[in-house]
Amino acid sequence: MRKYAFLLWAIAIVSAQVSFTGNTETRIGESSNGFYYNETLINTNLQYGAFTNWFQLEFSDPPELGRRVNGVRKLRLEYENGPVTLKLGDLYEIWGRGLVLNSVDDQPIDRDTGIRGLSLSYMSDSFTGQWITGRADISQSTIYALDYNTRIHNYHLPYNLYGLTINKLIGNHDLGVSFLQSREQHPVNTFPVDTLDIKNQLSSISYSVTQPSFDFYAEYIMNRSFTFAENEWDTHKNGRGLYSNLNFYFKLFSLNLEYINYHFGDFDPFDRWNVVDNYGYYQPYQNPPIAMYIHENVLMNRISHQTDFNNEVGLKAEAMGSLTDNIEFLAMYAQSNRTHSWVMNEDYTWRQQEQLSYFPSFEPAAMPYKDFYAELTFNQLRNNLYLKLGYADSEDIVDLLQNTVTDTSQILTYSIASAKTFPLNLSFVVGDGWSIDAKMELQWLKKGYWSYNQQNNQVVADSLMSIFLDDEGNRVEDEKNSFISLSIGKSPKWSVTFTTDKTSIKETFGDKESIVNPLEKLLGVDQEKNWINVEFVYHLTTSMRISLMYGSLKGGLLCTNGVCRIIEPFDDGFKVGLTTVF
Repeated sequence: MRKYAFLLWAIAIVSAQVSFTGNTETRIGESSNGFYYNETLINTNLQYGAFTNWFQLEFSDPPELGRRVNGVRKLRLEYENGPVTLKLGDLYEIWGRGLVLNSVDDQPIDRDTGIRGLSLSYMSDSFTGQWITGRADISQSTIYALDYNTRIHNYHLPYNLYGLTINKLIGNHDLGVSFLQSREQHPVNTFPVDTLDIKNQLSSISYSVTQPSFDFYAEYIMNRSFTFAENEWDTHKNGRGLYSNLNFYFKLFSLNLEYINYHFGDFDPFDRWNVVDNYGYYQPYQNPPIAMYIHENVLMNRISHQTDFNNEVGLKAEAMGSLTDNIEFLAMYAQSNRTHSWVMNEDYTWRQQEQLSYFPSFEPAAMPYKDFYAELTFNQLRNNLYLKLGYADSEDIVDLLQNTVTDTSQILTYSIASAKTFPLNLSFVVGDGWSIDAKMELQWLKKGYWSYNQQNNQVVADSLMSIFLDDEGNRVEDEKNSFISLSIGKSPKWSVTFTTDKTSIKETFGDKESIVNPLEKLLGVDQEKNWINVEFVYHLTTSMRISLMYGSLKGGLLCTNGVCRIIEPFDDGFKVGLTTVF
């Protein structure tokens, strides 16, 4: 397939009868703590009549995240003739809202669930359909496989799949059905490694309606998985999922309501992230919606809730609109938990409580998550002054450690993270291309282990043991975090940004110690609690930009659509970037 794509490209270039666009991005970074990367991505799009060719070259030695690639990373050839489109190569498709299929290439967290194969689609005013077949090579990071680290995925699994999706529009009503089957040789029992032949079948039905004052979408999915043994397929597990979205449109504001109920598998609190030995449940190429707000602010993103797509029920309500011509508002509340609460048997094994939850609750044994966020946006001085004020209050029971219940007692222990965060964004256009941008986030974060002990209807313990320690080793109630960014720029040529990231508690990542940053030393701050950097961006031309960053960056969680990954810190180093568009 590669040679045919390159042949088409060569013919098009020679004939000079092709439109040619693309971009390049080069990124180089090296820090004093041994973190180094050097990667270049080249994207090209060639169009010749009804044909379109896209391919991506990567030269990385090594990349910032992931494995080394030197050569063609992605390629696709498309042919479009009226309502028919044929695609051959690397496919990134979403069916409905992604309950059955949502293949993505999310490079910031090195998550690639694309399909290399063939797609045939038909689209008219009232009917759409797509057939797809191919192979998805998906890598993940897990502690349940050998050679785990935060930079390179250590678990790889290929999926051979095919499927069909159809949508029929009747007036303002849209009906859809989808079917997707995949097969995999799944490694289990890590030590030693065995493999099982697994077949997964995903089927969904969807409905949507659009009206001037509201719109509604709902999709229901059924999952069936099979194992192959003794020359026949045996049913392994059945699961299901539901997503719905309802929007109301009023004169001055809109209201969005979302609901999820994913029940693909039931895993106890100790085993729910084991993707190696748990098979036939949620598939990584699905990527369905989440019932939570995706925060843009740095500090709130670091404590994002990691959605359990196998087993989670949740809802989100969001209102946004205008108070005046110059003042806008947003208010959001989200809540979710597992579909069952969990209790321990006498031998300390887990079992589900029989009651199935269709709506989120605050029961700690169901591991709830809740998040409230509100913001006001002001546009003043003929839109030359922009100000956004926000407030976030979140609480997440991350892990359930113990829940033993008898007729006379209960012992409950869980890990919890809660935070109150105040973000502020300010932008001011001075004139003659000059502008000032400032961002500030303040956060009070609590993390620790909550213990609840009830004996004979008397509460013996009900308190949090914080994991945070001060410099003297004494336990403190919370960690105080701040993130400040100040930018000055002259449009359209250049900008310079100074950023400081500070915490009140000394943090370590593994056995790595923070390295003295001259900027931190110059400012007289504690380099073990501060990460300071400065970045200069210059536009060489309208289509070419260079950036240079020096300093330190704090590591931690980086999350996208409920999927999170740990990013290592970057201490006392340089990052260079060059981007061109052609």
